[in-house]
Amino acid sequence: MLKRLFQKLFRSYFNFLALFQPYNAEWVEDLPRKTTKNTVYVVGGRKYPFQATLTCPRRHCSQVITLDISPDIYPRWKITEHPEGVISLNPSINLNSLNCNCHYWLKRGRIYWAEAPSFAIPKENKIDSEYNNS
Repeated sequence: MLKRLFQKLFRSYFNFLALFQPYNAEWVEDLPRKTTKNTVYVVGGRKYPFQATLTCPRRHCSQVITLDISPDIYPRWKITEHPEGVISLNPSINLNSLNCNCHYWLKRGRIYWAEAPSFAIPKENKIDSEYNNS
């Protein structure tokens, strides 16, 4: 029993640390079949980058996000690589779909939420629509 408790605490600790790992850039010619969290794949390499791809930072969401960074396409995102190997993306990433509803910035490898995402708000703090009709 103590062993299982220790294993659970150990896994929880590393899951917690994963939330604070910075996003790194990986410059690739073609997108890999499987993407990993906390990595932004810049497709086209350093010479001709045209697309940035990352996995949604929302917990339990595995949606792959594709952003155009080519200067010929509008809207486009600007990618900035910093000396420590982390990146920034401008403007913000606003993902509104059935599976994922989040809005955030990626600055210096860190996620900054535009507002508390709905999945982060406890149920008891959510406003029930039946009480709004009064």
